[in-house]
Parts: sequence; C-alpha cells; structure tokens
Amino acid sequence: MKKLLFFGLMMCLAAMAWGQMEYRQLSDVNHQTGETVRYKLYPTEDIWTYLKLDTQDGTITIVRYPIKEASTEVYLGRPNESSSKTAKIGRYELYPTSNIWRFILIDQIDGDVYQVQWNVERENWGIIRVPYSTQ
Repeated sequence: MKKLLFFGLMMCLAAMAWGQMEYRQLSDVNHQTGETVRYKLYPTEDIWTYLKLDTQDGTITIVRYPIKEASTEVYLGRPNESSSKTAKIGRYELYPTSNIWRFILIDQIDGDVYQVQWNVERENWGIIRVPYSTQ
C-alpha cells in the first residue's frame, strides 16, 4: 500500500512539473512567432491574470477573469517616454522574469529597458525605466 501511495505521489509531482514546462512554453509563444501584432496577451503565474501589451506604445493593462466575479481590465501603465517616440506596431515586447510580479519591457527600436511591476496591491504597480550604465 505504501509503495502504491508513493508511486501515485510521484506521478502527481511529475504531472505538475510537466504542466509547469508546458506553461513556460506557452508564455514564450509570443516571442517565437515573429508576428507583428498590435496587442499581445501574456500569462502570469497567477492563473486568473494576464498582462495585455499594446506593442505600439507600451501600454500595459491587467486582465483578470476570476470565477466568482466579473472579468476586468485595468490600466497598469506605460513608459513615460513612449509618447515622444514614433509609434510603430511591434515596437515593445514583454518578457517574464523568475519573479512572478515582474516582467521586462523592451523597446525593440531604441533598446530601452523597463521593469514592469504588478501584484495584488495596486500601489505596487508601475513601469520604471532601467538606467543604462557603461560600468
């Protein structure tokens, strides 16, 4: 009986690990297609939450679809400098990090890098430019 229980537990853990691998592959699909589209949707580690990116101006919104509440889309922010840059579809791209609350936003034309911060507390949301240093 103990061997059967242990075997069942190991199978469950293997399935969970496989699911995480599949999740990561799905989260990277936007980067591999090479498509130039205006809006992209990025999964987060929170199963009820996605980040929607406007690839033209860098605007990011949080899209939530909880089971017992109405789905919402809430403005997270956009890079401060984006209004002075030439608008072009595909200009911005979003990349997940190992921190579930942070993503990296990159301006594909100028190379500017931004830290995108979000979590359950709205006061911690923001898009902050990462300063460039030669040192």
